[in-house]
Amino acid sequence: MPVTAFYSDKDRFSHKYTADPSLNMRLIAKKSGDSEDESDYKGQYRIWPGLLLLFMLVVGSTFLITKGAMNTYEASTARAMEYEQHVAGKRSIKDGKTDDNIIISDDGQVGNPKSYETSVTCEMPDYQSKNGQIVAVAANGTEVPIQIKGVNWFGMETSLAVPFGLWENADNGTTAYEIAAFLARNNFNAVRLPVSIENVLDNNPPQKGVINLSSNRAINGTDFISTLQTLIKSLAYRDIGVLISMHRLTNKKSGATWFDEDLGVTQDDFLKAVDIISSNLCGEDYWNVMGLDLKNEPETATWGTGDDDDFVVGCEKIAKVMHGNCPQWLGFVEGVVSTHTVTIGGEELDYYDWWGGGLQKAGDTQPKFSIENKVVWAPHYYTTAVAPQRYFYGDGTTSDFSTYVELSDEDLLTRVEGTMNDMFGFLADDKKYALLLGEFAGLYTKDAHPKKTTK
Repeated sequence: MPVTAFYSDKDRFSHKYTADPSLNMRLIAKKSGDSEDESDYKGQYRIWPGLLLLFMLVVGSTFLITKGAMNTYEASTARAMEYEQHVAGKRSIKDGKTDDNIIISDDGQVGNPKSYETSVTCEMPDYQSKNGQIVAVAANGTEVPIQIKGVNWFGMETSLAVPFGLWENADNGTTAYEIAAFLARNNFNAVRLPVSIENVLDNNPPQKGVINLSSNRAINGTDFISTLQTLIKSLAYRDIGVLISMHRLTNKKSGATWFDEDLGVTQDDFLKAVDIISSNLCGEDYWNVMGLDLKNEPETATWGTGDDDDFVVGCEKIAKVMHGNCPQWLGFVEGVVSTHTVTIGGEELDYYDWWGGGLQKAGDTQPKFSIENKVVWAPHYYTTAVAPQRYFYGDGTTSDFSTYVELSDEDLLTRVEGTMNDMFGFLADDKKYALLLGEFAGLYTKDAHPKKTTK
């Protein structure tokens, strides 16, 4: 008797299934008289080509839709990137150079990072001043000399409580990212950031409207310290060092020495501000902070007198607090102010120290810090653009400079070198501590000469 495997198409649809699995999966014997037709076995073969065609149509359509979506997305992304590059180009500082280290954030913004946090941790070096130079000393004893080429970036010592220029808008202004990129492209490796005691103690946030926080996303403007911390990180990303200048006592008054009770800033107030700065800005996150300029231009302070106005004593007190929190930092020391007489080219000349420039007595009397190799001499020297000086001109020049006699270039250079050397230049020959100019400049916005000689 012929036997088939499982059911024919007819039997499959007519068979009644039972609860007994053995009955459902049994072989069926065909009767000898039953005829078989080829069509009984072709149903599945006739269905498969249609299913295959449908499958191919679905796959093809899906591919085309996906491809179209991808093209649209790529075009949209390209347009967005083109726009972001245009925006970044508008706020960049034009110097004819190309930035090879552009940050593109995960949201597509160019040159506007959300933060400067990185996976790489930099060691906080021990900054030292010895043999006439600044060196960064690693934990393993490796010493790297540092040659400073820096700028002053003002603003945090004012009621704005943020460096100037960060209000980036359609007309002007820029961002911390672009400032740091410009400095790095042009081989600047340090920034002096002035602060006020008032802003530090009050922890004042930036004044509204003077910083564009949308284009300065990495700057945390919650308060003064957070603003300062994130600015320092923006400079660290470009390997730019920072010197924090204890610049003004209040946001409007510099103070003629490092404290002034009439201005509401006592010695304790000043030292508290130093404590806040040094405890919040020392460590691996702020490895690029080299130290403090202990007080900007203490023009009425004395030197070596031992009284309250003695800036040598003041520097020692300030450094003691600073080094209590951050022994790695340097103390940058400016000079005081008085009149002097010097002989240059056989001629006896009287001169008045530039504020911060008078270090004549530092050859004999120097601040003594609790840690060795931590003093850096940081005097100031300016030009007629700030205030005309008699020694810049020849005989026949009137006291009000309404009539003046120009010196030859050679004679002018001799007098500049002579007065510089008498104020502070001799300290460079000592080769004990490093000497750098904390401030020097020509014309920016002021020309005090009645004849506007620098224009």
